[in-house]
Amino acid sequence: MKLFARYNRINLIVMVVLFLISGISYSLIINYVLVHELDEALDHYRLRIENYVAINGKLPAIGVTDETQVTYLPLTTAVGPDRFETRRLLDKAENKRHNYRQLTYSQQVTEKHYAITLSKPIEGTKMLTKTVALITLIMLLAVIGSTILLNMVILRRLWQPFYDSLSVMKTFKLGKKLIPDFPKTAIEEFNYMNKLLEETFINAETDYQVLKEFTENASHEIQTPLAIIRSKLDLVIQEEGLSQKQTQALQSVYSGIKRLTKLNQSLLLLAKIENHQYAEKSTVDIKEKIEEKLSQFQEFWQHNQIEWKTNIQPFMIESNPELIDILLSNLISNAGRHNREGGVIMITLQNNELIIGNTGSMEALDPKRLFRRFYKQVQHSQHNGLGLSIVRQICDQLDIAIRYSFLENRHQFTLKWN
Repeated sequence: MKLFARYNRINLIVMVVLFLISGISYSLIINYVLVHELDEALDHYRLRIENYVAINGKLPAIGVTDETQVTYLPLTTAVGPDRFETRRLLDKAENKRHNYRQLTYSQQVTEKHYAITLSKPIEGTKMLTKTVALITLIMLLAVIGSTILLNMVILRRLWQPFYDSLSVMKTFKLGKKLIPDFPKTAIEEFNYMNKLLEETFINAETDYQVLKEFTENASHEIQTPLAIIRSKLDLVIQEEGLSQKQTQALQSVYSGIKRLTKLNQSLLLLAKIENHQYAEKSTVDIKEKIEEKLSQFQEFWQHNQIEWKTNIQPFMIESNPELIDILLSNLISNAGRHNREGGVIMITLQNNELIIGNTGSMEALDPKRLFRRFYKQVQHSQHNGLGLSIVRQICDQLDIAIRYSFLENRHQFTLKWN
């Protein structure tokens, strides 16, 4: 959920709750005030009757036009204390029942006692309550509308520098030696955030360059000792008189040296790609390159009874021929190396898209770790785990989109030239 949406949701919920509470409170307070006013009016009406009785010695006639309903009920003795209550009574004029506020008390007239009941309608409170509810609803809608408009216009404008910084961050790529230039804003918090991000990028780029130079230098320095060790091993293995145990030990050492040499070459290749040492471009015939690779690997595939199917259309691009050669060599060789005996390799080239698929393990590779350095599906594999990392680095260098998928028990890599 976006920050705007979450803020609006919380804000609207709080406003609705507050307006509902305030509307209910207004209704209760107004109802209380009106009832209190009616009680005072009934009490005042009672004083008028008592004064009339004191002066005239009799009860006044009941007025026809007065909205206050008055009833006189003769009693043998005086009733209890005065009593205020709300009751529903029949309005004879409308023939409907309405709420009335009622005062009942006893009044002595000469020698007789009367129970006098004074009733005033309180239906006006309903209309007032409806009016308050309508006004509350209108105000709520007005506030909600103005809040949404405020968020869309003012808050979005206030947060725009944040989104500008995010857009600038997307341009940063480790190893490009280009630190993003964050825009200056009038908001102190955003300027502070941009400053921290810039410092973080600078430190990350510095650490990356140091690590890359170390890897490149170490790999370069290792080449000479490895070459010497391999040549000496070749001489020792060719000597006569070695026991079978000695021969096996030397072969094991030779195999380890060979793996170490290949690893060293892969690291050097990665360093060269990252240093943009393959910047030259020329016209490359992708179809011709693929056919060349097929001729190189077909003997190995035939030995393992691997079948290959191709659908290759002519396709020419402007790119670095060495990187294209390495890219195709890694992908096509992987399709055969990680295949099974009697498996199939499918290669399709058309519409600026190259698809290389193969049978193999029945489980998909981990797409999140697939292109990481030293990733191996099987931990004790003889491969160094740098092949797909080199593929990804070349694709980034040449602006090629690469995607892995696992469909119908087939591993598939799709390259698309932009």
